Amino acid sequence: MQPMLATAGRLPAEPGWAYEFKWDGVRTLVETGGVGFTLTSRLGNDVTAAYPELAGMAGVAGPARDLLLDGEVVSLVDGRPSFSALQNRMHVRKSMEARRLAAVAPVTYLAFDVLRLDGADLTGLPFRRRRELLEGLGVAGAFWTTSPLFDDGPATAEAARANGLEGVVAKRLSSVYRPGARTTDWIKVRFGRRQEFVVGGWEHGEGGRAGGIGSLLLGVYEGGRLVYAGQVGTGFTGAGLRSMERRLRPSVVDRSPFAAMPPDVRGRPITWVRPELVVEVEFAEWTVEGRLRFASFQGIRTDKRPEEVVRER
Repeated sequence: MQPMLATAGRLPAEPGWAYEFKWDGVRTLVETGGVGFTLTSRLGNDVTAAYPELAGMAGVAGPARDLLLDGEVVSLVDGRPSFSALQNRMHVRKSMEARRLAAVAPVTYLAFDVLRLDGADLTGLPFRRRRELLEGLGVAGAFWTTSPLFDDGPATAEAARANGLEGVVAKRLSSVYRPGARTTDWIKVRFGRRQEFVVGGWEHGEGGRAGGIGSLLLGVYEGGRLVYAGQVGTGFTGAGLRSMERRLRPSVVDRSPFAAMPPDVRGRPITWVRPELVVEVEFAEWTVEGRLRFASFQGIRTDKRPEEVVRER
C-alpha cells in the first residue's frame, strides 16, 4: 500500500480538522502479524534492515497481531528531528552497519494512522475513527510512540514554531484514507521555504572545489517538463560533495534535461545528468523569474519520485 499524501497550503480556518506536528523524517509503513515485521518506504521499498532498533514493534499491539501503521521515522537530536542526522541512517542496508548506527544514533518511529487491524481494512473509516483505534493500541516503546494530535490549529502552529519544528499537518476528521493519492483532506503547512527538487546536473567547482561539484542545478516539473529552478552550492561538506559526485556519475548524459537551457549557466562548465535524484533544499524565497534565492542543501530524498516534484506554493 502506498501512503496517502498531503497538499501544501494554509492552515484551515473552518471547524472539522485535527492537527499534528510535521516531522522532518521519512514516511514509513509498519506491518506486523502473519508476515512477520516489515518496514516499507513511501516508494514501496523494504527498509526493515535499516532500522534494527524498531524490530521490537513486531509485538506493539500484542503477539502476532495483524497490523498496518502509517507514520514517520525521525532522527532526534536534542529532542528535535534532524533530517541531516537521518541521512546517516536512511541509506544503510548492511545489517552490521545498521546495528552499529542504531546503537549510537537510534531513530524513533512516530505512528499517526492505522490502516489495517486484525485483518480488517480501515482505510474507508473516517480519520477521527482511525485515530481512536490507533490511540487504543497503545503504541509506545523505547524507539516508537504515537504522534500527538491537537484540535487547535493556531496553537499547534505556535507550539511547533516554538520548538523549532518544520510545520504542521492538518487532517480533515471526516477524511477516508486514499492510498497513494495527494489530497486536500490533508494539508501540510511549512514554516520555512523548503521543498524537494530534481537534480539536472552540476556546475564545475573552482578554488577549493576545483575538479568536482561546485553547485547542483535544480528543477521542478511543470506540465510534464523539467523546469530550471536555480542552483544550490551551500550546505555540503567536502565528503558530502564527493559522495554526491559518485552518486551522480553513472547518470551523466550529453544534453540538458531541462525544458529550456538555464540562462545563468550558459558558457560555464556543466555536467548534465538524467533527472533521477531528488534532494531537499531550504531557501529564502522565489525570485520573480522563478529562481531560488539563498538555497542550502539539506539532504537526499530516496523516498520521492522525480516526477512528483513540483513547485510548492
